[in-house]
Amino acid sequence: MLNAAVRWALSSGKSSEDLLLALVAPDTYRLLLRWRRALFGEEGEMRGRLDEARRQLYALSGSFEPLARSSVSVRSKGLWSTFHKVQQRGQSVNDVLALRVVVDGDELDCYRVLAAAHSLWPSVDGRRKDYVAAPKGNGYRALHDTVTLPCGTPMEIQVRTVEMHAHAEIGDAAHRLYKGAAFSMPTAALRGLAAI
Repeated sequence: MLNAAVRWALSSGKSSEDLLLALVAPDTYRLLLRWRRALFGEEGEMRGRLDEARRQLYALSGSFEPLARSSVSVRSKGLWSTFHKVQQRGQSVNDVLALRVVVDGDELDCYRVLAAAHSLWPSVDGRRKDYVAAPKGNGYRALHDTVTLPCGTPMEIQVRTVEMHAHAEIGDAAHRLYKGAAFSMPTAALRGLAAI
């Protein structure tokens, strides 16, 4: 019975990390889900806000050349990732909704794109991080800021060049390196359960 439920869950499109959290800590999962719904709405609402933010930013590309050479992706932070950030890393969560701009340009274009985003959404005081001017120890470079959408919801913006993005995704600054086994273990564990 458990393996059939896990196989169904893996095929449902939910992250394996969130599914494993629901299996091993159902009370924590429900608490996080209620918190996220109260602050950010249902999945569909979050997706709608992110899609609208991406559309608004792209609308500026006709009059703002660096945006015309950019790709914009969006994501909502999973519950496992939220739990890990708070519990294991002791950090506050300001990036449940996030928009990433990868600019086919230079560092100055990153600053220009962030300025364009600020023309749409106000910056949250104290949340801007300039990892372009002051890279992290692992070489990670990007601009990060938290802005407030018109509905009052916070959203993180990350702006990187193509080269910065490659370093963050597959180089020494890749998520898999700093998040470690905690983020590869859930998929492997669920696949093992589904095979039983």
